[in-house]
Amino acid sequence: MASLIQRQFAVLSFITAFLFVMTGILSLGGNRLMIASSTVQQAAAHVSSLAILEWMGQEIPALSEIVHATADRRANSVPGFLFQLATSIQPGDLRSLLGRELPGMVTIDDARFVVAGKGATLADFYVEYPPHPKQVIDASDAVPLTPQPATQEQDKPEKEQGKPVAKPNTGGKKIVYVYNTHNRESWYSETKPIGTSVDHPTRNISLVGKHLAEALNDRGIGANVSKDDIYQELLNKNMDYALSYAQSLQVVKAAVEGNRELHYFFDLHRDTAPRDRTTATIKGKTYARVMFVIGKRNKNFEKNEAFATELHHLMEEMYPELSRGVMEKGAKTDHGEYNQSISPGSLLMEIGGTENTLQESLNTAEALADVFAAYYLKAEKVDKPAVDEPAKR
Repeated sequence: MASLIQRQFAVLSFITAFLFVMTGILSLGGNRLMIASSTVQQAAAHVSSLAILEWMGQEIPALSEIVHATADRRANSVPGFLFQLATSIQPGDLRSLLGRELPGMVTIDDARFVVAGKGATLADFYVEYPPHPKQVIDASDAVPLTPQPATQEQDKPEKEQGKPVAKPNTGGKKIVYVYNTHNRESWYSETKPIGTSVDHPTRNISLVGKHLAEALNDRGIGANVSKDDIYQELLNKNMDYALSYAQSLQVVKAAVEGNRELHYFFDLHRDTAPRDRTTATIKGKTYARVMFVIGKRNKNFEKNEAFATELHHLMEEMYPELSRGVMEKGAKTDHGEYNQSISPGSLLMEIGGTENTLQESLNTAEALADVFAAYYLKAEKVDKPAVDEPAKR
C-alpha cells in the first residue's frame, strides 16, 4: 500500500511540475492563446447540460444518480429542485453550469425567455459587443435599395391582409415615440462590414423607425419619431459607445418634456443572429422577425413585460412566427434597463439581423404597426385608457 501511494504521489508531482514548466514557457514566449467567450458560448449552446452532468457523473456516482432522476422531469421535479438548490446548476440549461465562470456568457440569472418564439435557443442570449465609436464609415459604400415588387398579398384589400378594419383613434394625440439607441445598425445588403461592425450613417435601422411611425399614423395611432443621430452625438461629446443608452435617455426625456401625451416608447434595434433565426415568410412575403427585450433593472419591469407579452400573442395571431419571443435580461447583462423605467409602455425590439435586408425590416414595421393598432383598438373597446396603462393579458 505504501509503495502504491508513493507511486501516485510521484505521478502527481511530475504532472504538476510539467504544468508549471509549460506555463512558464508560454508566458516567456509571449504566447497568448485565447478562446473568445462567444466561441465557447456558441459551442456550449449545442451541448446538452444533462450530457455534461452525465460526464461529471462518471466520476461522482451520486451526481449521476440525480441526473438520471431528473433527465425527464428536469427542474420541475423534487430531485431537480433539490439538485439546483444545492449546486445552483439547473438541469436543461448549460449556462447555469458554466456561465458564471466564463466572461461574455449570459447566465440564467441574467437572461431568460418569458415567452419563447419558434426556434428560440440559448444562442439568442449571446452578449453582443458593440463597435468602437471611433470607426469612420464611408457613405459611398451604400448599396441602393431595390424596391420589392408588390405581391398578390400586398394588393389584397386591407381586411384580407389581416389588418384591422376599424381604425383606432388617439384624438390627434401623439402617444407613441419611436427612436433608435444604436441608430447606425445596418445590414450586409446595405454596407460593407468594418471588422465586426455592420453600421452605416444613413442606410440603417433609423429608416425602419421612421417607417414604423408613418405606418402607425396611417392606422390612426399618433406617433412621432426621433431624428437624433445618437452615434454622432456620442462622438461630438467624446463619449464611449457603451453610454448609448444614457444618451438616448436624454433624447427620450426631452421628447416627454415636449409632449406629456407620450406613453409608448419603442427603441428599435437590429440583432446579429443568423438569417435562419431572424427571417419569416408569411403568405409569400418575407419579414425580419421581432425579439422583444425587457430590462429587469427597471424595478417595475413586470408592466413592460406584460405589455410585450400581449403584443407577442397578438403578433402570433396576426403574423404567425414573426415574433421570436419575449426575453428579459437582468442587471448583470449589458445595460439591463434600456430606458424602460420611463414608462410601462416602453419596449426594446430587435428587428431581424445583419443578414436580413432593409426591405424585410420595413415589411416588419408595417406588421408591427398592424399589431399595435389591434392592441390599442382592443384597449379602447374594453374602455381601458391605453395611454395610462398597457393592457395585461
